[in-house]
Amino acid sequence: MLSFKSLAVRRLQGILTAAALSAAASAAPIVTPTGLNVGDQYRLAFVTSTARSATAQFIEDYNNFVTNAANTQTALSALGTTWTAIASEYFRGIAARDNTGTNPGVSAGVPIFLLDGTTKVADSNADLWDGSIDAAINRDESGAIVVDGTKIWTGTSSAGTPDNGLAEPTFSIVTGRVGVLGPGWIDFAQDTFPPDALQFYALSGILTVEAASPAPEPAPLALMVIALAGLGWARRRPRRKA
Repeated sequence: MLSFKSLAVRRLQGILTAAALSAAASAAPIVTPTGLNVGDQYRLAFVTSTARSATAQFIEDYNNFVTNAANTQTALSALGTTWTAIASEYFRGIAARDNTGTNPGVSAGVPIFLLDGTTKVADSNADLWDGSIDAAINRDESGAIVVDGTKIWTGTSSAGTPDNGLAEPTFSIVTGRVGVLGPGWIDFAQDTFPPDALQFYALSGILTVEAASPAPEPAPLALMVIALAGLGWARRRPRRKA
């Protein structure tokens, strides 16, 4: 027969597990990075959780693909921004830096962040295309972590220009790798199977902080632990004699 202590431990484990699952289910992408002030501009980047081939000729097909991924999240859809693939098209020679509006020769750009609310990928357009990034683009549209080494269709050099772009006719399209900070984040290897379904990098349009972000609410799991700790302290408190 289980002791009262064992039963209490099991019950506590069950409560904490349920709380953790509830917290995971209610997770959402963070669309306003911390540390920014009202009026500051920024962009958001993510990896699509879904995958597709690289056989379509036109970059618009891939832009629509990443937009559909973003729109599965209420927080991203509510931004009312455009979403473009960080990828280059072979057929018309459209560069990723032009498709995404990040060409350093056209504009300085703004900082780019992940959907975790803190991680900055690049400080500017020039920083994005200087051969390395500050942090890996490794979160999907829901804010979940994407496994390092995941292949990404890009067709792009580390300078943001076409490099065996999407739908390249010899079927030797450049891919990037999640988790890499150097040139390989966007230009890691050439893959010869464009019909294969791989994921894509997505980038938002320029966003502006319109109001100060409220302090994040405590996670359900943290609240549960605090409540249980308080309950345990109350039970252990000695009774006063009459």
